[in-house]
Amino acid sequence: MKKILLLLLFFPLMFFSQDLQPDEFVWSKERKLRKEDYKLVTHNEHISIKSAISFSYQLRGYNALSNNFNRKIINKFSSNASSINPDASNIPAMIDYQQVNFDLAEVYARRMRKDLLIHKNTIWKGFAYANEMFNSLTAEYIKAQGLLDSETNYGLNAQKLEDWKQKIKTELDELSDFDYNNTSKIKIKKDSKEDN
Repeated sequence: MKKILLLLLFFPLMFFSQDLQPDEFVWSKERKLRKEDYKLVTHNEHISIKSAISFSYQLRGYNALSNNFNRKIINKFSSNASSINPDASNIPAMIDYQQVNFDLAEVYARRMRKDLLIHKNTIWKGFAYANEMFNSLTAEYIKAQGLLDSETNYGLNAQKLEDWKQKIKTELDELSDFDYNNTSKIKIKKDSKEDN
């Protein structure tokens, strides 16, 4: 069972494979977006930047036995589907705002990783719960992204943008066990586990 969501900021949704391609990379605390990551160049004055950011999941029956779902949910950036106008003003600020969107997608990827682990007994019985969770988190993410856009005026309101950055950082820190690169067994507190 494979579900995929690709959000191309400022243009329609598209669907791709979860497997990483040579032009794609997974979200990382250390690896921030750079101008060179945008492989499509445009000189259209109405387009400054477009980022191909997606989170998706892939589960199989044996995954329900896992004590870590971090590698089953992927949040990635696709360079060959992302464009930039080199003539645009304030490119560093635009890329910084795209990074905030990438960070926000990571929050929702981590929420799903955690929720899958908590409800792994339900997943063992079938993937309907995972599908519902993915759809629900996707809807929440799109709503949060819209709120981020409106509250920060697409990153132009520096104070509001800093507020969002701090909020996102706090949540990423709280969900640090659910980083894609953490492959260790994750212990869930008893009160968080689902009833058997």
